[in-house]
Amino acid sequence: MTTKLNNLYPNLNVSTRTVQRMLKNKLNYIVYKPRPVPFLKASHVEARLQWALNHNYDDWSHTIFSDESTFQTFRNTQIVRYKAGNLRPSHPMVKHPYKVHVWGAFSRQGPIGVALFTGKMNSAKYREILQFQLLPNAYHAGYGWKFQQDNAPTHTAKLTQQFFVINDVPVIDWPANSPDLNPIENLWAILKENVEKMVNNWIMKKKSLNGDDFQGIIQQEWDNIDQTVFFNLADSMSDRINMVIEKNGYTINY
Repeated sequence: MTTKLNNLYPNLNVSTRTVQRMLKNKLNYIVYKPRPVPFLKASHVEARLQWALNHNYDDWSHTIFSDESTFQTFRNTQIVRYKAGNLRPSHPMVKHPYKVHVWGAFSRQGPIGVALFTGKMNSAKYREILQFQLLPNAYHAGYGWKFQQDNAPTHTAKLTQQFFVINDVPVIDWPANSPDLNPIENLWAILKENVEKMVNNWIMKKKSLNGDDFQGIIQQEWDNIDQTVFFNLADSMSDRINMVIEKNGYTINY
């Protein structure tokens, strides 16, 4: 925009900072990084709307929500403010942060299971996690529980589907490209924020942080999630579905 103005009005000689101030103070524009959302084809939008209409009156209180996410040390998501003229705050970073994958599941009644791993997720690994985390603990979700998962290839693989049939796992149909419908996405955000705080406190004490330490922090913070979080996230499903219907299947801000 600054370049365009200067090209149109050569004598103006406006700076980028001036344009930013005008946009913010005079026109009430806010600069922000767009929130990433999955790309939805027309078929996705139609399927999401139909799914929402089909499940609008479902009871989600005994649903087990599941997903995987990746955690890494030194995320550097903190926002700091400092006075002009002072040194700009810095945040030490490592060149290759430690990463760990986390599978988690919960219901309105509380956590169901969590598994941390560093290797690649495939159908065999997924079935192993389900065998030791889902099957022994699913009863915590209450009578008539159902299992939710997205449409990742490892989830829809033939051997995974056979696992569900053999073990009588009732799986909910789920629309493609719809993380906004899954309340566990909000749980990941909460967990990552709490883990980051613990990691920063750890580093502030000048203690070295290895992979085992990091995994221990993740497990600890998972165990410390308050019960009301699970209540609220599970109970948000009705609102999410109504919002999808109101937006005719398009992405919702949740």
